[in-house]
Amino acid sequence: MDNYAPHTFLVSVNNPVPVSGPSTGHLPPDAEMAATIRLPGTGRPDQPPLAQIFTPRSTHRGSHPSPAPFWIHRGPDDAPLCSVQPVAPDVHDVFTAEGVPLARITRRTGRLMPWPRRARWTAHLHTSSQQVTGREGTWYAWLAYVTTAPVWFLLVLCLMVYSYFEGSPDDATFGHPARTRWRVPGIGTALDYRGISKTYHFKPQRLDLRVAYTLAVLRTRDPQR
Repeated sequence: MDNYAPHTFLVSVNNPVPVSGPSTGHLPPDAEMAATIRLPGTGRPDQPPLAQIFTPRSTHRGSHPSPAPFWIHRGPDDAPLCSVQPVAPDVHDVFTAEGVPLARITRRTGRLMPWPRRARWTAHLHTSSQQVTGREGTWYAWLAYVTTAPVWFLLVLCLMVYSYFEGSPDDATFGHPARTRWRVPGIGTALDYRGISKTYHFKPQRLDLRVAYTLAVLRTRDPQR
């Protein structure tokens, strides 16, 4: 698989594809593999992932991981690709394997009042003047979501009452529109996250592979996705 050809990939967080004996060299002693990036339908242990994500052991336990550094290694040969350091809430710096600043990624939260605003992810590339921006949910998906809110709110309420009497632990909630397209001005879409299938469609000729993988990891583990 040529990582520099257009491809679709998944970020597996809860059950990463196992790999044997990773060489953690420059990583902290408590670093563990917390996720993998892989092609859809290639979850067998004998097929190496495209990339592996390592984090300190204490930071990826529980449903809401705390901001922490992580490191991305190429899957087949375990070669370091980049490191990611949190510098503020919703702000992360990306460095090359040699420690050279590569990009700063920020997330601006969405809001409803005083006017609606979708959550936005932005990658400012240090190597050029490019700024890659992606907004969570398409405008037409949000329009449908809001206009049908009374229907699904009533459905959720009924399911909650049913679960209360039946003792069912099922989660009766609906997620908001999740599709996120990161666009490069004057070029087009470089990375496209499909919320239903949870896949990323990537065009490497439009965005650095390391930045794309970092965006995907941050977007996937975002508890508000």
